[in-house]
Amino acid sequence: MPVSRLDADDCGFPHFRIRSPHKDQQPKIFDFSSHYRAAEALKFGLSMSEPGFNIFVLGLDRAGRMTATLDYLNKAMEEREAPDDWVYLNNFSRTNRPRPYALPAGQGQKLLAAMETLITHLREAFASAFNAPAHLTETQTQTEEARAQLREKFDALREYARERGLDVQENEKGVMIVALNEDGEPVSLDEIPKDRRNEAEDAFEEVAEEARKTLLSTRDLEEQIADTLDSLRRGAAKVVLKPRIKKLRDKFTSPGLKAWFDALEKDILDNIDAFEEASDQPAIESGDGKIPETVDDRYAVNLLIDHSRDNHPDVVLEPSPSYDNLFGQIQYRPMGGGMHPHFSLIKPGALHRANGGVLVLRAESLLEHEECWGFLKAALRDREIRIEETHKGGPPTAGAPEPRPIPLDLKVVIVGAPKFYYTFFSLDVDFRNHFRVKADIDADMPAAGRNISIYTGLLRASALSRSGIPVDNGAIRQLLGQAARWAGERDKLTAQIERVEDVAIEAGALSKAEGRETIRAADVRRAIEERRHRNSRLEDRSHERVQRREILIDSFGSVVGQVNALTVLDYGDHAFGLPARVSARSYVGSLGVLNIERMVDMSGPLQQKSVMIIEGFLKSRFAQDFPLSFACNVTFEQNYGGIEGDSASMAELCAIISAVSNIPMRQNVGITGSMNQFGQAQPVGGISHKIEGFYRICADQGFTGDQGVIIPSANAENVVLREEVVQAIRQGKFNIWTVEHINDAIELLTGMATGDRTDGQYAPDTVYGKAMERLRNNDLILRERHAYGPRTEM
Repeated sequence: MPVSRLDADDCGFPHFRIRSPHKDQQPKIFDFSSHYRAAEALKFGLSMSEPGFNIFVLGLDRAGRMTATLDYLNKAMEEREAPDDWVYLNNFSRTNRPRPYALPAGQGQKLLAAMETLITHLREAFASAFNAPAHLTETQTQTEEARAQLREKFDALREYARERGLDVQENEKGVMIVALNEDGEPVSLDEIPKDRRNEAEDAFEEVAEEARKTLLSTRDLEEQIADTLDSLRRGAAKVVLKPRIKKLRDKFTSPGLKAWFDALEKDILDNIDAFEEASDQPAIESGDGKIPETVDDRYAVNLLIDHSRDNHPDVVLEPSPSYDNLFGQIQYRPMGGGMHPHFSLIKPGALHRANGGVLVLRAESLLEHEECWGFLKAALRDREIRIEETHKGGPPTAGAPEPRPIPLDLKVVIVGAPKFYYTFFSLDVDFRNHFRVKADIDADMPAAGRNISIYTGLLRASALSRSGIPVDNGAIRQLLGQAARWAGERDKLTAQIERVEDVAIEAGALSKAEGRETIRAADVRRAIEERRHRNSRLEDRSHERVQRREILIDSFGSVVGQVNALTVLDYGDHAFGLPARVSARSYVGSLGVLNIERMVDMSGPLQQKSVMIIEGFLKSRFAQDFPLSFACNVTFEQNYGGIEGDSASMAELCAIISAVSNIPMRQNVGITGSMNQFGQAQPVGGISHKIEGFYRICADQGFTGDQGVIIPSANAENVVLREEVVQAIRQGKFNIWTVEHINDAIELLTGMATGDRTDGQYAPDTVYGKAMERLRNNDLILRERHAYGPRTEM
């Protein structure tokens, strides 16, 4: 089976042919092939007018998923007309239920100004109309006529009383009936002679009854007079008001406004007196349990959404999607010793601002406000925006506005990492109903001409705009190499271009500090190395512990049942390789492979599966004629945390084979790789970090020229190493071998052939031959101890 050694040129940063975009082209992130599928999905989602076709954009962090999405959405919205303005207006019949009205973009601001002008002009116009000579004359005439009629009625009443020897007098308390003596002077009933007293008392009753009738008719007359005067005022007010309302009605023709202008006209006529009060004086009883309103408040226009300066729909990014930020809120003002709401204090949320356009939300931010997720789904389901206060808790405020909902017509775009999509959102049935479009950004892209051209253009533009100096071709090649390293494949580039841009910016800062006018390859290499140095504290401490022999790892000699497995540790901002010693101790028994990590609950399911695969391979090789007669403890030495994954299965099997055959394994070679039950090597992740981790151990302990690592052949294209390691390979200090089968690895580690099974036997001078001999002896020992029945030799 073939074993290959990688050359230095196959391990360093790939050399890409620089393809810069045409000077007239402006490359965009969504032009990448890794983003193209997502761009198509966005285009499709935006084209669908049916509800439910909202979009979830998922991609790795720093892949430009948010910036590219916003840029794409803004470009798409430029082709559309600005949406309607929205205003809330007083509902005069139920003032706690203000009504929303849509107006063409820019009309909301004009309605607001027109209403403010109307109220201001009405104050002056009403005052002028009521003080006009004709109105004053008519009012005076009606008043004098009324007074004359009242006087006639009072005089008739008085004449009626005098005919009966009584009189009626007016005072501040009202009408009083008095008796008269013979001289016509008022006296009390006690002063009237006894022979006339009964007659006077009867007359008093008659006059009192007549007075009551007169007062009733007087009151009716006063009400008629008041109605007449009020009619005069309303008539004068109508002359002033009607043409102004007609002007508004003709100018603002949006649906529903005609009826509102009719209600406005009636309400103003019902509250004419309020216009004579000061503008800040509450003079209108609003009802609904609310305190009196001022004229300005009652006839205010709450311009909720104003698109007067917009040429197209908005793309609104809401960074903190709380209920108030999404759906708006009703604010309160201090008044009369308390806090009082008003429809003019209704404030919009992101849904209002994005209505007619696009609302963009970060998945992680939405999860931080998970209680709002249900409200958002309800809004999308019902296609309307409701502003409620139930979420605030506590008793409802008397007379608090209950705004009528506003129709909702927008696209919601959630942007987030794949983990949020697959672990939360996609598990929600309602989510699948409302977000039917998935815009999936790939993690990497082929390092092909178009992608390299776009990458180059974006890197040049980013470095120039942020650092102020250009990037030369050498620096671009270095940056593309780093992009390939982060992609984990030599013929691909990471889609996380923002990470690469950060390196370019740091290199630009270093270049400017040195007084250079361009960013060079050396600046990029230095930026990468300084970044690694800043983040490598844990890596350095781990290797210090190896040097001090606190962690036992050797890069020399040979030991039975001991192999250096290559592992990788990832702390988010920094990943690095650190070998782990895998040991195996074999003894007579029938338990097979005993995974110590599994026995103490320190291994995950993938690691447990890999051990069972190893046992399957062993049984297929050595248990065809008799049971697998051995027990072998396998463990990761000095491991005090959990173990997960199958990338050490080749290392574990090598340690087991060494322990069973009693053949030592080289400690100057590290190994990584998964395997199947047939022994075929399978690729693993983090290959470059694993190689560099063992390289550092060898460098610290001293190069011997025969040190290196074994990796699966399929991982050859994943190797992108730092220049320091590449130079060591070029100088023959360090080696990388690729294998396709576990037998290749065993032969490299032992220096012996594994052996082929012919006639049911392995050659005795091979690794498998010695292992078979040991297992056969184990089987005999077990049978002698009556573990099995007697065996018949063939």
